[in-house]
Amino acid sequence: MKQLVIDILMKIAKVEVDAKELTAQVEAQSLLVAALILTAGKGDGAATISENIQNAIMAATTSGNNFLQTDVDLLLTHVNRLLAVTRYVDEKAEAQ
Repeated sequence: MKQLVIDILMKIAKVEVDAKELTAQVEAQSLLVAALILTAGKGDGAATISENIQNAIMAATTSGNNFLQTDVDLLLTHVNRLLAVTRYVDEKAEAQ
């Protein structure tokens, strides 16, 4: 019986971790799209997009105390991964 409870708790914990990961991915993509829209109107480059995203995340985290640092780090990881993909594609396009 004890092992059954442990197994159930482990499965619940895994589901929560997976849900948090998916939420971070969606939030990162949402921030990236919002920054792209804001930056496109200004005619700035990818560096400004990255700065806008970083500023938005920092502003959101300082506006309330209900953010965990691990959640912020997870979100920044996904944002940076998305930006790295766009930089890679841009560099490959320029090389050709």
